[in-house]
Amino acid sequence: MKAKPSLEQALCIVALLGIQDRRIPLQSRLVAERLGISTSYLKKIVQHLAAAHIVKTVPGRDGGIVLTRDPQAITLLDVFDAIEGHSPFVQNTGLVNKVFGLELKEEFQATYHLKHFKDQQPVANVLAIFKQAEARYRQQLATLTIGAVLPTDGAQPLQLDWTKWLTR
Repeated sequence: MKAKPSLEQALCIVALLGIQDRRIPLQSRLVAERLGISTSYLKKIVQHLAAAHIVKTVPGRDGGIVLTRDPQAITLLDVFDAIEGHSPFVQNTGLVNKVFGLELKEEFQATYHLKHFKDQQPVANVLAIFKQAEARYRQQLATLTIGAVLPTDGAQPLQLDWTKWLTR
């Protein structure tokens, strides 16, 4: 599986907003500049995050982007799913059964006079292994929140207005 470049960008956006004072929307233009992407590309990423209820946009002169919930309640899996979707990494199209004729095992053995034929790890099981690996991958992403990776000031989560830093 190869993640889209927008996944890393989305993680950065959510982390920036996780530190941002939630009473002050962060201007989209500043976020795009910091990420080195166009505002139109940022808008596409933000739309995915907004559809997943991770961020929302605030219109107006003092508008921008804000998180919709506490960073401790947003997992890496939430961001991953917002960008990559929920489709399985590997789809079972039925090709394995078609190619290897797994439902015709007895006929296969009879055709080739195989008396001691062992199908120890059927090719179809490989697809199940991908499914298990994906489940473990998703479980791991669900264990870590954005809040857990953000910097702190002592024991307190860092909360500031990025605008001052990004416009210097």
